[in-house]
Amino acid sequence: MTATLAVLCALLVVAMLALATTVGRLRRRLALSEAMVRQLEADLDTALRPRPPVSPAERAMRALVGTAARVRERGVAGAVSDSLEDLAAWAADQPSEDILSIAAPDGTVSLLFSDIEDSTALNDRLGDKAWVRVLAAHDALVRASVDKRRGRIVKSAGDGFMVAFRDPVSAVLAARGIQRSLARTLDPRLRLTPVRVRIGVHAGTAISRDGDYFGRNVAMAARVAGLADGGEVLVTEAVREGTADSGDRRMRFEDAGTVELKGLPGEHPLWRLVVET
Repeated sequence: MTATLAVLCALLVVAMLALATTVGRLRRRLALSEAMVRQLEADLDTALRPRPPVSPAERAMRALVGTAARVRERGVAGAVSDSLEDLAAWAADQPSEDILSIAAPDGTVSLLFSDIEDSTALNDRLGDKAWVRVLAAHDALVRASVDKRRGRIVKSAGDGFMVAFRDPVSAVLAARGIQRSLARTLDPRLRLTPVRVRIGVHAGTAISRDGDYFGRNVAMAARVAGLADGGEVLVTEAVREGTADSGDRRMRFEDAGTVELKGLPGEHPLWRLVVET
């Protein structure tokens, strides 16, 4: 009996040793497989990750695809929300080649931001299909005014636009043209559903210079637009000074007070463009 027990114990020890060896071998194979899977996932992620855009046209196309994806995921209302913030964040990330190419010889550029007041509520009231038609009419009107003053649309997001001009006079006249065209339009899509656009204009350097950064001027233009009411054009002191010697009677400004702008230190005087419709 004792001999039999000893044999059984010996066999059990051998089986346990064999099992331990097998388990160790399986663990090594599993670790190797997991490493291979991680490497394959990394390679796949690299292959599928889009390369950085190399041209303004490619950036614009990617933006269009991104907007379409957001519309599919969240509806039009979700895609157009916070358009001014989205535009400012995009452009502040790094100077756009479009902006740098249109800058004046001294490195300054005039930036116009616009969007539709209460666009989310309008979208909700009209429904997505009707709202898309209204947006198309609005976009065509804005682009026509920008083209007339030789501006360059740097970015558009939902109902918002960021536009660059070589000088403040062109930017202000484009803003004036947008508001007057909206008030006088015969387009049935905009007559039946009037849209009120708020616009802000600021002028500053388009590249880093003497401690002044491009991103700050982008943010300021967007913040000024965000303070405007529908149908209103607000401009900064830099824009008013830049148009003072033009002699153009179409550019008259009213004092809009001094304000604080989010993320920008100090107080900033603003001016309201007088637009006769």
